Amino acid sequence: MGKETSAPAGSKDAIEHMSRHLIGLSTAMRLQMRAGLLERGHDLRASTAQVIPNLPADGLRISELAARLRLTLQRTGQLVNELEEVGYLERVVDPTDGRARRVIYARRGKRLVRDIEEITQEITGRFSEALGRARFESLCTLLAELDVAVNGADAPVRVVNTNSR
Repeated sequence: MGKETSAPAGSKDAIEHMSRHLIGLSTAMRLQMRAGLLERGHDLRASTAQVIPNLPADGLRISELAARLRLTLQRTGQLVNELEEVGYLERVVDPTDGRARRVIYARRGKRLVRDIEEITQEITGRFSEALGRARFESLCTLLAELDVAVNGADAPVRVVNTNSR
């Protein structure tokens, strides 16, 4: 019962338990991110939160955002509306086409992005300390390669619900 479950890197046991480790780390990171965001005054639902990592700093047209999220235009519009209502996003005239609207970060959304970057640095800093910088960088490189191989380079970032909301 008290057997240690961690195994040396590359061992058969570590490979057999890869999904457990990936899920465990993902859950830990999401919970730490959520706690950090709540501390900074951000309470996002998982459904709306998926917009944030998929919207570049210069924004996108709603149709481009829907394509990136791989959601319908209607569903994307609903998510954007929700985030507009709480001050994270706004729609402005697209400078390249005056007939089109562009979804961009409002002031509160820009603050959210900065907070996410700070919290991410805190979390990855702790992970790096646990493994050592070189090993952590190697792990991140390999995970990025695997993610692209499995999901494609243009796969949207998905946020899953980690609370009972």
